[in-house]
Amino acid sequence: MAASASAASGGKVVFGELFTPASGWAVETIDAYVLSRAGCLEGLARMDYDASINPALAESWEQVSPTEWEFQLREGVTFHDGSALTSQVVSDQLNRLLNVATPPPGFSPSVIESVEPAGERVVRIVTKVPDVFVPNRLASPNTGILSPAAFASDRINPVGHCTGPFEIVREIPRQGLELKRNENYWGGEVKLAEGEVRYIPDGQVRSMMVETGEIHIARQIPAAALAQMERSQKLKVHTVEAPRTTSLYLNNRRAPLDNIKVRQAIQSAIDVAGIAEAVYEGSVNPAVGQFSPNTPWAPENAAVIPQDLERARQLLAESGIPASELQLELLAYVERPVLADLAAVIQFQLQQLGMKVNIRVSEYGAIEPQLLAGDFDMVLLSRGYLTDVADPIGTLAEDYGCNGSYNLAGFCDPQVDAQLERASAMVEPEERNAIYRDIAARLQEEAVNVFLIHETISEAVSNTVENYQVHVYERTAFHKDLKINSQ
Repeated sequence: MAASASAASGGKVVFGELFTPASGWAVETIDAYVLSRAGCLEGLARMDYDASINPALAESWEQVSPTEWEFQLREGVTFHDGSALTSQVVSDQLNRLLNVATPPPGFSPSVIESVEPAGERVVRIVTKVPDVFVPNRLASPNTGILSPAAFASDRINPVGHCTGPFEIVREIPRQGLELKRNENYWGGEVKLAEGEVRYIPDGQVRSMMVETGEIHIARQIPAAALAQMERSQKLKVHTVEAPRTTSLYLNNRRAPLDNIKVRQAIQSAIDVAGIAEAVYEGSVNPAVGQFSPNTPWAPENAAVIPQDLERARQLLAESGIPASELQLELLAYVERPVLADLAAVIQFQLQQLGMKVNIRVSEYGAIEPQLLAGDFDMVLLSRGYLTDVADPIGTLAEDYGCNGSYNLAGFCDPQVDAQLERASAMVEPEERNAIYRDIAARLQEEAVNVFLIHETISEAVSNTVENYQVHVYERTAFHKDLKINSQ
C-alpha cells in the first residue's frame, strides 16, 4: 500500500552514493557534494551538464569593478525550515567558509578579500586581484548555502535546512539520507515524491544492488562489472569521458620525495599504459599529464611516459639515495575500489627498483586529515580538474599554488603563482590556456606527481528512471525533473 501511494504521488528513486560523509557535513569538504547530489544544497550559481555557469539562488550578477562582483539574490526564496534567504545569511556563511581551518578549493582567503551585504538582496564579493571566475567559484557545492539553523549546534545539521528541490527528512548515520520533495521549491514543480541516498563505498556491491533493483542508480561502476551491466535488459549504462585524472600524489616536502631524481625514477618505473589496459581493462586511457590530450590545456607534445626501468635505476643512482633506503607508505581509499588493485601494481613495479612500499587502504574521510597535514609519502587520488572551478585554474591554483588549500604535493614556485595570477584576470580563454599548457608541461617534466590514467565515469541506471543524466562534474543527481515510471 505504501509503495502504491508513493507511486501515485510521484514515486521514489534510490541513489547509490559511493562516498560516506565523514566531516560532519562541513560545507568546505566533500560532504557538500553529497548534499548537492541529493538535491538539497544549492549555491548562488550552478554548473550545468555542459559546464556552463547559470543562475541559482542568485538571479543575476555583475562585475562592477576589476575586483568587485555583486550578486542579486532571487526574491522569495526560503529554506526548508521556512526562514528567508537574505544577503546577510549568504554573507555570514561565505565568511564562515573563509575562516575555517581548511577553506574550500576555489573559495579561499588567498583569492577572496571580503564578502558583505550590499542591500537586502545583494551580496558584494571582493577579490584580492582581478578575477573573472567569481561566478564559477560560487557554483561549487562548497559554497552552497544552508539556513542559519543548520549551525545552531556544534555539528552542522542539513536536515530541513537546504533550499533545493529535495528536503532531507532523516539522516541515518553512515547509511544514508531519506528525502521528500520540496513542495515550495523556487525552481518550480518537483516531479518525484521521495528519494533515498544510500552510502555504498564498495563498487561491486553498488553494481549488484542496481542489477537486483535494490537501488535505481549506481555511481562509478567498476570496470570489472561493466560488461555484465551492459548486457542487462533492466539497465542502461552511461559512460562518459570525465575531466578527471587518477594520479600518484608524491609529497615533495618530505625526503626522499623532495629529490626530483627520486620522483622521476618513480615516474619511469611505473607502466601507465599497462595499468590502463590491465587494471582498468582498457576502459580508460593512460595519462599524458595532468590534462587529457584532447583538451586545450594539454601541451601539444604531451605523450605517455613509457616504463623504463633502466632509466629509473640511473635516476636513482644520480639521486645519491640507495634504493634499499627507500621505504615509503602508499595510501588508497575504498570508495574507489580499483585503487587498492592499482596500489598493489605500483608496489610491485617500484619493488623492481629495490624500493619497499607499504600499502594502507581506508575510507577517504579517515586519511584526508593526514593528507591535508602533509603527513604522508604517497597517495593514489582521483581528482577532477574542473570540479572546484570549471576552468583548470581551480585545480592548478589549489593543488600547485604555494598557498593552495589542496596542495598535497607541496609544490611551490612563485613563478607559477605569478602565471596563475595573470591567468585569473584574462578574459580570453586561449590566453589562459597557453599558461595552463606551460604549467602542465612542467608538472610532468619534474614528476611533481605521477599522472596515471584519464578517467571515464560509468553509471548504471534502471530503465524505470526518466530524465537522469550523468553529471561529469559530479554535482547533480536528484533534480526537479527526475521521474520514475512503472515499467
